[in-house]
Amino acid sequence: MMTNPILTNYIVIPVLAVLLVGLLVTVLRRRDKVWSKVLSIGRIILILGLAFLINLRPSVKRYNAEIELKNIDVLFVVDTTISMWAEDYDGGKTRMEGVQATCDYILQELAGSNFALIRFDNRAQILAPFTQDSRSVSDAFSTIKQPDSYYARGSSLNTPMAEMKELLISSSKKEERKTVVFFISDGEITDSSQLESYAEMEQYVDGGAVLCFGTKEGGKMQASSGYSRRYVQDPETGEDAISKIDETNLEKIAKDLQVEYMNVHSPEEVGALMDAIKTGSSIRMEEAEMVTYEDITWILGIVGAALLIWEVISVVLQRKL
Repeated sequence: MMTNPILTNYIVIPVLAVLLVGLLVTVLRRRDKVWSKVLSIGRIILILGLAFLINLRPSVKRYNAEIELKNIDVLFVVDTTISMWAEDYDGGKTRMEGVQATCDYILQELAGSNFALIRFDNRAQILAPFTQDSRSVSDAFSTIKQPDSYYARGSSLNTPMAEMKELLISSSKKEERKTVVFFISDGEITDSSQLESYAEMEQYVDGGAVLCFGTKEGGKMQASSGYSRRYVQDPETGEDAISKIDETNLEKIAKDLQVEYMNVHSPEEVGALMDAIKTGSSIRMEEAEMVTYEDITWILGIVGAALLIWEVISVVLQRKL
């Protein structure tokens, strides 16, 4: 079983504990028969226990499940330089928060495809080769952390070219498959390098997009080292550094790869592109020898709702908690 909590347990457990103590004290103070108090306490424990489990969002493993498979290889190439933690996405969130939300959306929309992930900052790294296990790719995204501001160097958009070409060529060798690329960055080049051409890879790409995150006005980046809240400083001015997107670089990459260019402000903005990709793919149902995960939160929700209804009816009929 796997879990994907909505809220951290550091918040949920103390809140539920306070509720439990308060409700238990209230029940024990009532002038009821012992069996009535025991039933009330049992219902309270069950309801709060279910609330805890629902927050965990548990998923159970399913083996050899019948799944819908698409003839698509989806490659994510994600810029993880420090500028991707600039706070100018959706009202103050970091660009990387927007990236992860959008990539999760794509993973869900193109479920049944093969996925791969490359990250790059000072160097490029293949975090996940092509796989049908989208959960492993999602987990790989969760390992991406902000680089230490003391060790971060200038950024270059040429860094992932070798790894990207390697995976694209491997995908092109598969019969009757389409290769979709999502190149994700803010477009900044800060190491004085010149952007090289991605046109050589266009022959291996059947669709996708270059996705830009950030604004022209720019945003500050919190320093990742130390315990106090502070921002990365510009060494030339001593002021808080401001990272601004460079759409010219990203538009050039999009033109080289012959894919769309989009400045993304919310995951749903790529919805139309997802529909186009799915329309151009073929689908087959297959009994796959693999592990899938089925979310069972809805089952717990039904049980919890039934208990709450029972409790409300008890309060109405007996006029007591």
